[in-house]
Amino acid sequence: MVVSGKGGVGKSCLTVTIGRELARLGHRTLLIEMELGLGTFDLMMNLERGVCCLSDFLSGRCTEKDCIVPVPDEPGLWAVFAPNERDFFYDPPVFAEKTDELAGSFDFILMETPPGFGSWFEAAQSAADAAIIVATPDRPCLRDGRAVSDRLDERPQIRQWLVINRLDVKQFCRRRPIPHLDFAIDAVGAQLLGVVPEDQELPYRLGEGTALPQQNGARAACRNIALRLLGQTVELGV
Repeated sequence: MVVSGKGGVGKSCLTVTIGRELARLGHRTLLIEMELGLGTFDLMMNLERGVCCLSDFLSGRCTEKDCIVPVPDEPGLWAVFAPNERDFFYDPPVFAEKTDELAGSFDFILMETPPGFGSWFEAAQSAADAAIIVATPDRPCLRDGRAVSDRLDERPQIRQWLVINRLDVKQFCRRRPIPHLDFAIDAVGAQLLGVVPEDQELPYRLGEGTALPQQNGARAACRNIALRLLGQTVELGV
């Protein structure tokens, strides 16, 4: 599960970019979008939404083949789009059962949840074996990240990681919103998985549905995150 305590931290961009990198490394990867009525995965990967979405699959109105959409320019990557209903209620046991059905077909399933807590959080918790907490390097966001970590502590079998996103190194060194990056780790209480630099090109590229160039800093950071998810030791590079 890819989670955050507040919105605007870049979860969608990270989920799509990490998913692309896992697929490029040869791992069958499924992205599940859990945002209610506000999905963007189709735009970010230049896909047609089709007829079925996540709520249709969970409610038994369609099969997994109907709701899983392949990404044509990224062999090994698939997506399930967010529910169209803004008031859809996630039933945790049903969600866990349905995602377990999918698990045998993929090496990785990344579930992007809306910010904060709700039925989506409980559902993702019921299915996940790990959580990536996404936070920007500022005290309000880190405090909200800690609230997420505390909720995840209720299920000790879920491993917790922290990704610090949108780090502008020059601004960070000049303004010091927090003393140092170790402060962020201690504030959230999760192991650091990666640091992704601020990149103005990222939202524009994804908004156009095009992949990031290989030399892009955010893409390189997400590739390092993918490698760490695979158990490799990679320098942070920040």
